[in-house]
Amino acid sequence: MDYKIVEVYWIDAETTGEGGWMDLTEGLQCAIVPPPLMRTVGYLLADEDNHISVTDSLGIEECGNINKIPRNMIKECNEIRHMGK
Repeated sequence: MDYKIVEVYWIDAETTGEGGWMDLTEGLQCAIVPPPLMRTVGYLLADEDNHISVTDSLGIEECGNINKIPRNMIKECNEIRHMGK
């Protein structure tokens, strides 16, 4: 099977806090900071209508962890290289 190697720039969803109550002033300061722009590089396993799936490691019958990135969070996706068998 052929796999593209891609570099994806995407906006990450972010949760702040440690599971307990947070000071409102601190929370308001955190709330105005934009979510982080992330960059993921890996093998494109799936290119679906709602998301893409990328893995960092690929074997003949196994793969590493899979990142599913929703399309509406993707800013840019560039093919770096095309890998065939």
